[in-house]
Amino acid sequence: MLKNLFFPAPPIEDLPPQERPKTRKELFRQTFGNYWSWFFAVNLVTYLFYLPASVWTELSLESLLAEETASFQAAPFLGAYLAGLAACLFLTGPILAGLTLLMRNWSRGEPCMRWQTLFGGMKRNAGQALGFSLIEGVMPLAAYSALKFYGALGDSAGLGYYLLFGFCAVVVLFALLMRQVVYSLLVTYRLKFGQIIKNAFYLTFLELPRSFLTLLINLLPVAIIALLLWLLPAYSGLLVVLALAYYALFGIALERFVSASFANRAMEKHLNEKMPGARVDIGMASERVVE
Repeated sequence: MLKNLFFPAPPIEDLPPQERPKTRKELFRQTFGNYWSWFFAVNLVTYLFYLPASVWTELSLESLLAEETASFQAAPFLGAYLAGLAACLFLTGPILAGLTLLMRNWSRGEPCMRWQTLFGGMKRNAGQALGFSLIEGVMPLAAYSALKFYGALGDSAGLGYYLLFGFCAVVVLFALLMRQVVYSLLVTYRLKFGQIIKNAFYLTFLELPRSFLTLLINLLPVAIIALLLWLLPAYSGLLVVLALAYYALFGIALERFVSASFANRAMEKHLNEKMPGARVDIGMASERVVE
């Protein structure tokens, strides 16, 4: 990464076809090496839209620590926190659309103007993006309520409610998988809201193993932070600060870049291949136009 910072590889579009990446892994390595140093600025701008969620989380944690143990009730606290979080996350849809457009171009090896692409994608897709951020914000509250409700019924009423509990868990997991492609579909094709959701489900289902792998990669920083908090509880304050710094400086852009790389492959394989005039294998040696 540091070598590419001072001696960057030639942009993919300047290379002759035979010298371009031949596999998706090579394409990812080369494009990430070319553009990773630009993640910081766009990530900071994106994080401004996540500041309300961060502030709300910080205030909620302070309130939690100030509660007396005897009077504290977890369910009302989590419900209120998740409701406030939904309102905060509602603001993030447009900037995620702009960031996804930027990362989609970079993951293809297509250079573009950073700020024009970021804010242009944000402006053009704001309406539908707000719809997806509304779903994304409400999903944690709905998932918590459904899992808590059916889990409690399962304890008292039998196995059938545990099956409903498992079904809700699968729906939540599949929503996380679909999130990896839904914004890429939004900024790439002119589709209605319902068509985007339908195609996101279609692509996620057809690419289920790779979709799971991509989700695991994106959740790896969260898992590491959670593990460190469990192993080093005495340093929880420092670890939380480091986690916030990671997502404020780099983490959101990296997650969008990884998701865009996966979404590009899925869209080109399952959608572009069926569209005459569309490009497939964009940025690779095998790039072509569908006849």
